[in-house]
Amino acid sequence: MKQLLKALRARHSIVAAKIDEEQRRPQPDGIRVRALKKIKLHLKEQIMLLEQGETMKVASARSKASNFGTPLLAGR
Repeated sequence: MKQLLKALRARHSIVAAKIDEEQRRPQPDGIRVRALKKIKLHLKEQIMLLEQGETMKVASARSKASNFGTPLLAGR
């Protein structure tokens, strides 16, 4: 999972650099810029979803670990 996040972040950076490069041209291609921005947004969304998934896994694991020592019949 971390490998995938690393690859997505790298691709996001490459696309951002291409956007900057295109916008610095004397006559930037608006269609290309829009297409690159869509790709960049899609990559950002994928990164966020994967990060949220990892955060949920960590929180779930912590919750299970903290409940491990709790007696099952604590309220009785």
